[in-house]
Amino acid sequence: MKQILMGNDAIALGLIHAGVDMVSGYPGTPSSEILGNFQKFRDKLKLNAYAQWATNEKVGFEVAYAGAISGKRTCATMKQVGLNVASDALMSASYIGLKGAMLLISCDDPGFYSSQTEQDSRSFAKFARIPVLDPATPQEAYDMVKLGAEISHHFESVVMLRPVMRVSHAREICEVDDALQIEPLKGNFERNIPRWAAVPPAGRFRQGVEQFERLEHIKAWNWTHLIEPKVKLLQNNNILCLTSGTGDGYVREAIEELALKADVLKLDMPYPLPKEQIEQLFENYDKVIVFEESHPCIEEQLSSPKLYGKLTKHLHEIDEFSKDKVVSAFAKVGIIAPLATYKSEKYTEELPKRPPNMCPGCPHRDVHYAITKVFKKKKSIYTSDIGCYTLGLNQGAIDTILCMGASISMASGFSLSDPDKAVIATIGDSTFTHSGVAPLINAVYQNHKFVLVILDNSTTAMTGRQTTPERTNPGQVDIKRIVEGCGVACHEYIFEQDLNKTVDFIKSLKSAYETTTAPVVAVVREFCVLDKELVEGRLGNAFVAVDEDKCVACDSCITTYKCPPMHYNDAGKMEIDPFLCAGCSSCLDVVCPTDAFVKKEEK
Repeated sequence: MKQILMGNDAIALGLIHAGVDMVSGYPGTPSSEILGNFQKFRDKLKLNAYAQWATNEKVGFEVAYAGAISGKRTCATMKQVGLNVASDALMSASYIGLKGAMLLISCDDPGFYSSQTEQDSRSFAKFARIPVLDPATPQEAYDMVKLGAEISHHFESVVMLRPVMRVSHAREICEVDDALQIEPLKGNFERNIPRWAAVPPAGRFRQGVEQFERLEHIKAWNWTHLIEPKVKLLQNNNILCLTSGTGDGYVREAIEELALKADVLKLDMPYPLPKEQIEQLFENYDKVIVFEESHPCIEEQLSSPKLYGKLTKHLHEIDEFSKDKVVSAFAKVGIIAPLATYKSEKYTEELPKRPPNMCPGCPHRDVHYAITKVFKKKKSIYTSDIGCYTLGLNQGAIDTILCMGASISMASGFSLSDPDKAVIATIGDSTFTHSGVAPLINAVYQNHKFVLVILDNSTTAMTGRQTTPERTNPGQVDIKRIVEGCGVACHEYIFEQDLNKTVDFIKSLKSAYETTTAPVVAVVREFCVLDKELVEGRLGNAFVAVDEDKCVACDSCITTYKCPPMHYNDAGKMEIDPFLCAGCSSCLDVVCPTDAFVKKEEK
């Protein structure tokens, strides 16, 4: 049966067709749609399967891993930086193994489109010594989900699936099963203390030896089942291109356009590789080029004077693949003539780039504006975290971004290292429950002095408004009570679309900060403007125009408040785009020093 599927749709459907009935994880672009789409397919097919968001990736991995130990087929989903969070559990699980099957889906983001780092999860799989599959298309992603589950069950090992953004978010006509092919397995945990609870030195040493033995068996399987059938189809040209994942398509396109005589061997499982058999192939070629994204995972496993790649500086070392980068590599290796630098006669400069911005009417904008107005920039340090509120960068309201939960830990560090400045940390509700509680406990018992503002919109907004613990179980998990349980009072503000009231609340936090030696913590109960059912009746619904006679083009509104509908017109005066304005009316309050914003009579 054929269906048009996005890569993450194909992965979700592949999980169901592979008999996976336990999925846990944490949202992060480009992986977010996998678990949500699994829920949709499950409900449509009326299947009895567990699929829920965990508080963070480590928890999600451990939930899925327990299911796999019990004999079920399970999956944990995350993005590459989330894999860092889950790595502690992964490293031990790779030693211990499992009984059912477990896929670890880690979606990578070459090019930094929505991530603070460009990591290569294949290298992490190599570090953890687990096999990894690298799909190049949505169809391959679907097929490799089922293949990965089989490999995991056969070798009793966690198997990683590593789609990149161009696979997760691409669409393709996919050939899929007509119906459920594999029935989910029944869980039945069998006590085996020497295995499941092995402790060092003897227990883990034995499992370490078994891990090496397992890798050798997987290498042999990789050659026999995945690599050797492709080797038989090679044409014995002078050039061999080793590819993996999305790089394969770019390489084949470049070879066709350049009319090169070159063989292409795509490695579906880039780790572990059967080194000896692959290197024997090199005897038939003059040059071997490794095209992979983005770390030299394949290249590091092979050695030959004929080998060219990232380690030899013949391929780009950062950013995602493109056909131009492939052609450039061919030129550097000497397969084609050196390329002339192309310059456009028509366009001599780069087009201006539009920075990411918060949605019109977003409450985060008001909070950031109020913080910078009350806590002056020259006398303050603003630490922040990963989420929509990160876009407060545009308002000059953020000085540091490191990783999930680091806004609180770094606020502690700055309060110790630069005590003459006030430190104000901002973090979202999902990020706080993900990894913000532990650093807050640390700050409370060590009396680190700073202000923490938890921006609670009851959703994981930046990755697609996935549910949070608060929203899933209202009243059971409450951020204010969590803060109080950490040993510190929690100030609470129910957000109103009145910028003056938001400023007054931040002023009250400043007063508390000036009279204490402990952290000052506040939760701002907001709403996401995309949650229509919550926004209804709560936006100001006063649409705004500009009195050009009062506008002096001082830039205050577009530099400190930074709302997308604001822009200069041809007359050099500020203007509000009516198609972008959400009618929140916040700019009527204290944004303009000359009161140039006025309420429109007509919406």
